[in-house]
Amino acid sequence: MSIIKKVSLMTGFLGAGKTTLLNEIILQRKELRFAVLENEVGAQSIDAELIIKGEGPVIELNDGCLCCSLNEDIFEVLNQLWDKRSLWDHLLIEATGIADPANIAHPFLTNPNVQKGFSLQQVICVVDVQLIEDQLKETQEAIQQISFSDVILLNKVEQVSVHYANEIVDKLKLINPFAEILVRSRENFNTSLLFKKENTSFFKPKVNFLPVKGVVNLSSVSAMGPLKNIHTRHQHSDIETVLLCYGQDFDITLLRQRLLVFLILQSSNVYRIKGIVASKGASSKMVVQTVSKSVSITEGETWEKEAKRESKIVIIGRNLQSKGLDKMFRACLAEQSMEGAF
Repeated sequence: MSIIKKVSLMTGFLGAGKTTLLNEIILQRKELRFAVLENEVGAQSIDAELIIKGEGPVIELNDGCLCCSLNEDIFEVLNQLWDKRSLWDHLLIEATGIADPANIAHPFLTNPNVQKGFSLQQVICVVDVQLIEDQLKETQEAIQQISFSDVILLNKVEQVSVHYANEIVDKLKLINPFAEILVRSRENFNTSLLFKKENTSFFKPKVNFLPVKGVVNLSSVSAMGPLKNIHTRHQHSDIETVLLCYGQDFDITLLRQRLLVFLILQSSNVYRIKGIVASKGASSKMVVQTVSKSVSITEGETWEKEAKRESKIVIIGRNLQSKGLDKMFRACLAEQSMEGAF
């Protein structure tokens, strides 16, 4: 029986507090031996010297960003870690503050050889509550990091009012309804909470979309149409979020094909597509994710016997055409595709 090693990717903009949090994880989770992959842009690593040395190995990748120039090196590093797999239990990757987490996650979500030994469990984004509003307005990287995360940790909350912190939580929920948002107090934060939300967890939107200023309800429900169709334009930046829900099963092969074509043409405007969909003839929920111009479709949890097989898909990006997206996804519904075959 092959061993699958768990992987967590830690992202967040420069100065958000990633290395401090990484040390807390190593200190608190004594039951696990963490291997650490530390990425620095400069030739000399400073953060790596600040990491508390646990029982697992620490590997540094310097003089480039792991999500771009060093992307090919990830395979060599994973081979090194695999050779030392008896020495560690869980891999923590701390990306540089300017990294696009989608590119780092790419081999874990799309490469079958990597998936034989490594399983990306969650993408954790550390956020400086004082700076995130400006970062979302001014930097593409902050948008990419928020959009691609499974868990968002709001850091440095003691330096702002409770009211302002709650406003930031609400804004982040609107941008990425998939993410679990946690607030880190200065003391006694339980780091095990970061690992409860997995990449394949069932999608339960944690935000009441309506009524919200700037949200347009486009629900024109037909027999083959979505249960609801919500398009959010966020006032504090040019980020848009579209939530689509369907009550029919999908033709999963057709869905993959349509998404690949869509990404080739539109990927520059799309930060994230993620969905839990019902596939015709499948007893498990299918987790659909886009990573750059690639599509990852994996099995999730089994549908409960009494549960409604409802598919939910979120698209985060810029200049999104919600009606066109709805039309594309409706064309991939199993009943729709069967009708088109006659």
